[in-house]
Amino acid sequence: MSATQRTQRERARKRLEEQRRIAELRQRSQGRDALLAKLPKVDRDRDRDHNPDSGRKRKFLLGLLMLPLCLLALLTFLDLLFTETVKGEFWKSEGFWFFGSGCVCWLCMGWLRREPGLMYVFAHEMTHAIAVRLSGGRVHDMHVGPDGGFVDTDKTNTLITLSPYLVPFYTGVVFAIFGLLSLLMDMDREWILPWFGEGLRLKGVWVFYFMVGLTWCFHLTFTMQVLQTEQSDLLHNGEFFSMMLIIFINIVILVVLFIAASPKVGWSDVYEDLRGLFGWMWRMVF
Repeated sequence: MSATQRTQRERARKRLEEQRRIAELRQRSQGRDALLAKLPKVDRDRDRDHNPDSGRKRKFLLGLLMLPLCLLALLTFLDLLFTETVKGEFWKSEGFWFFGSGCVCWLCMGWLRREPGLMYVFAHEMTHAIAVRLSGGRVHDMHVGPDGGFVDTDKTNTLITLSPYLVPFYTGVVFAIFGLLSLLMDMDREWILPWFGEGLRLKGVWVFYFMVGLTWCFHLTFTMQVLQTEQSDLLHNGEFFSMMLIIFINIVILVVLFIAASPKVGWSDVYEDLRGLFGWMWRMVF
């Protein structure tokens, strides 16, 4: 084969590959399940061998079992928040104000139409890819663009398909950076920065609280938007079960953030609150 023929064949192969990617992006934008569409044929055949209706029924029953857990988690968080805010004056703490400032900053950015959609697509697909690796799968390709993205992998499960809705990717990045910086410097140390001739007080932990609030609110708002417009990941696992799992995990994450920000609340308080609420619910039912 001549060099010219090899060049022409390579160009034809690249054109076919580009056409395939464009078709995949169009499927993604139409709300189809891009992750399932990219599974190898053997995996799709294996999915057909199993009864999808029975799988949905099992996950619906799991969703029903998770419903009281979601209620318990929500009531626990609200009770801890109310008790700590009213009795413990949590609203006066640094964590409350800077976390809240980060949330307000992100909401203002959304109101001003300054929402970085490409950043969310990257976080969404990267979380898929990390979940694939944690599940023992392989990532063959990943695409991120303004119109959507996809991850080409050889494995799928509930963790992989729902991970972007469960895990605030950038909040995890903020925690990782804060953990590394804490090994190198005192994040509670107060720095005086020049600002219009006067000193501006700043602590590293203030920046941490602010960025956690901003990134968590980023995750929450985009998750709510995506769930309203594109529910293919939820359909794959059953909408009811998926929503129960998403709600439960996000409440648990919120409780963890609350404990990290509150100087007085610990896991022992969560346990005591859960035990009291569980006993109350048990007496109400039985």
